[in-house]
Amino acid sequence: MEWFTEMKAGQKILCIINAILIIVQIILIICGVGRVDFYGFGITVGIFTIIFIIFAKGGFQFGIEINTENAGDDVEPSELKYMDWYMKWGFSTLMVIGLIICGLTL
Repeated sequence: MEWFTEMKAGQKILCIINAILIIVQIILIICGVGRVDFYGFGITVGIFTIIFIIFAKGGFQFGIEINTENAGDDVEPSELKYMDWYMKWGFSTLMVIGLIICGLTL
């Protein structure tokens, strides 16, 4: 669980929110409430969002190592990069919430 303790607070919150949304959708599928196809897509988007959140910093460092010759292990993403990531992850989380709402109403 060292990877979880190294994440920023916003990353932890988005991971937990997405995990809760995935669990809610699984419960809705088991109960047979609403449209299952929306929930399936929502679960897929939620899982990919969690994976992207977990591996964001490692992927950033890997990209830096490919593009530069003398990259050190202490290379950190800038605050602008984190803001870009948060906007993408936040939109994905909102999309999962929208899929749950569509699954319940349509």
